[in-house]
Amino acid sequence: MATWLETCAKQLTRLEKTSVLSDKLMTLRNKTGVDMSPETLQKLEFEHDRLNRQLERLRANRFEVAVIGLEKAGKSALLNAWLGQEILPSARERCTFTSTEIWSAQTEQDQLLSIRYYSRDEIATLQKQRQDALAGALLSDKEKKEIQEDFNDTEKNLNQIYEFTKLKNGFKQSFLDIGEISELLQSAIFKNRAQALAIKRIQLKTVRLRSDRDIIFHDVPGFNSGILMHAEQAISRLRNCDAIIYAKEMKQPSITGPEKEMLLVADAEDPSLRVSDKVFVVLTQADAMDDQIDFRDTLAKHKTFWANVPERRLLPVCARSNLVEFGIPTDDTLRRSKSADDKNKLKKLGISDGMNALKEAVNFYIDNERSGVLQKRCDSLVNATRQLATEILGKLEPIYGTVVENDQQEDDLLGKEFNQWWGREWQRIKKDFDMWYAESIQGRQEADSLGAEHEELAALRSAYDQKIEALLSNLITAQPDELKRIYTAGGTISLPDAREGNYKIREELFREIQKKFETELTDQLAQSLQALIDQIVNKTQELLWETEEVRRNLLHSHLDEGIEQARIQHGFQVLFLRFGRVAVEAFIAKPLQARDRLLHERAAEIKTLEAFYQGIDKTKQEGGLTHYLRYGLWAVLNKTIPSGRSRNAAKVIADAVLTEVATSAKEVEKAIEPNNFEQVVEEINGDLAALQDYLKNSVFYAAGFITYCNQELERIRNRFKEMEDNDRQWIGIIRTAVKYERNPLIPYNIAHTRRDFQIRRELALELKEIRDSYNNIF
Repeated sequence: MATWLETCAKQLTRLEKTSVLSDKLMTLRNKTGVDMSPETLQKLEFEHDRLNRQLERLRANRFEVAVIGLEKAGKSALLNAWLGQEILPSARERCTFTSTEIWSAQTEQDQLLSIRYYSRDEIATLQKQRQDALAGALLSDKEKKEIQEDFNDTEKNLNQIYEFTKLKNGFKQSFLDIGEISELLQSAIFKNRAQALAIKRIQLKTVRLRSDRDIIFHDVPGFNSGILMHAEQAISRLRNCDAIIYAKEMKQPSITGPEKEMLLVADAEDPSLRVSDKVFVVLTQADAMDDQIDFRDTLAKHKTFWANVPERRLLPVCARSNLVEFGIPTDDTLRRSKSADDKNKLKKLGISDGMNALKEAVNFYIDNERSGVLQKRCDSLVNATRQLATEILGKLEPIYGTVVENDQQEDDLLGKEFNQWWGREWQRIKKDFDMWYAESIQGRQEADSLGAEHEELAALRSAYDQKIEALLSNLITAQPDELKRIYTAGGTISLPDAREGNYKIREELFREIQKKFETELTDQLAQSLQALIDQIVNKTQELLWETEEVRRNLLHSHLDEGIEQARIQHGFQVLFLRFGRVAVEAFIAKPLQARDRLLHERAAEIKTLEAFYQGIDKTKQEGGLTHYLRYGLWAVLNKTIPSGRSRNAAKVIADAVLTEVATSAKEVEKAIEPNNFEQVVEEINGDLAALQDYLKNSVFYAAGFITYCNQELERIRNRFKEMEDNDRQWIGIIRTAVKYERNPLIPYNIAHTRRDFQIRRELALELKEIRDSYNNIF
């Protein structure tokens, strides 16, 4: 005979395979339940739940025993006798609202008492159920009296009960000897009424159960407590137990309605097993019989009711007598035992207290019988699932199984008709897109000429101007105190020192401006261009019915959007620095007296800046910049305007027809070199103003920002059209969206037959998987 562990391992593997099949059947049921009978669906759900419960028990590898019976049948007294100490609430003090679990502990150090309390909501539910029970007609007057007492006591102690409900983790106490917690548990259950009413479950781990087995005894409220929550707890324990200890008063050989209900629940969980295969009928309070004749007659009646239960599992027991003689009873139990004068009652009846016989029967069941019970139970689960699979496959394979065999391609369902529809739609989409692009994005004239850009790109130029002004107006080096500090560092105020101070200030200023332009300027330009690109992308997505994949594919799905933005920003930076660096170097790097070399080396770039100048001051075009950089003056009609002194002169002649008069170096003298701090600052401020003017009105156009923007926008525009015209990508995306009905905005209605095909093929594949799983179960 196989050992318990061997049987568990074998059946666990077997049920796990069966569970795969059962899960697939449940999935199929949710998709095509209409093709199955209501009876099949109901049975499938029942067997699926039963299979999962058994799998949980096997994985936990525990032996769980439900100790059940009617209230006052002596369940707790029976467990007290098993433990050898009266520690759980007995019949006289029974808290009908408490569920008790006793777990086997491997060592004394593992012993633990845990108390869990009801929540406030559960207390309210219990009170409502008590009211319902009192209003019904199913309970006896005695039972109603007890429930009424519980209800009244709960209302009376509600505030104290709520204090216990706050203990979310309950109460825990370790112990080495069970006697250490006896007083604590008795006090919680008997002496503190509010605490007793708040207790939901008592869990006790002790070595007084067999420590070589993971054993759990569940003592749950009886079916006849009148409270729905108690009945639900009892049903749950019956469904999840490996064996049943059924406490039945010996003097009551007949089976009541609640008892029949309990047995029906136990029977339903294991259709292949009889209750007699796993039940221990414990006839409690055996000492209540009058004499041996009464005892034998009553026992015979019980045997009639439990004809299929082996005699070793039909046991008369007197738990109180066992506690009095061998255990540690409470004082109350001792008093009751003496007052009843039943010390020799068992001897008169010719029986023992029955506890040793009960323990031997349970141990024999654990060591020998439960492997066979598990085998029968698992056989039943596997066979029931396979039978259901056979029935369902036989019903559905003729309907859905042919789709996979024919290997019909779903694309065929979106063939010629769809292609014709898409061809018309794509021509309309391109036309609408080009019209929108021309109106909303495209420039009007030459890309980088004044007034040529579209208003959206004009906003980009405005953002550029604002950024230039902000950067130059917030220069740290250009602050008065900082200028003074740099100028006076290491020298006295004299002509040579003025020149040195000029150099020092310009060196610091040049370094700061270069750094800011390299790191801070182009981010706003990139953001402005990105906003335009987003408009194009949003429009294409709108034209393609807000299909999700449009943006990702149009902007290159392989690139992170952050990387794409960095690429755009780098493009702006390269364009700006080509002429922006020259402008900064020309105006700021050197004083007027030291620019001859720069004028020679940067002549081409300076001429370019002059040519692209779009400001209103025409003196700054066609040689004006070169003149200014060489002499510190703007050349106008044979007259000169000193830098930094008469800035309004340009405005006076702005509307005049101006022609630069070539003035040779022999005819014009340079501006006087600054010889004090104030003159140095005046010269530098004039150069900063000129730099700002050229950055805004020349560098912007020379760099080709608008051209760059238009190129980027055209690239997105052309990519949108080429992705369909050259690569047929959009038709694939739209076809997929239609096929799987991902986008209801697409105005192409797939016929019901096409949707049916998808479902039928999916079902056919699932049926194939079920057939494979079916064949995999041994």
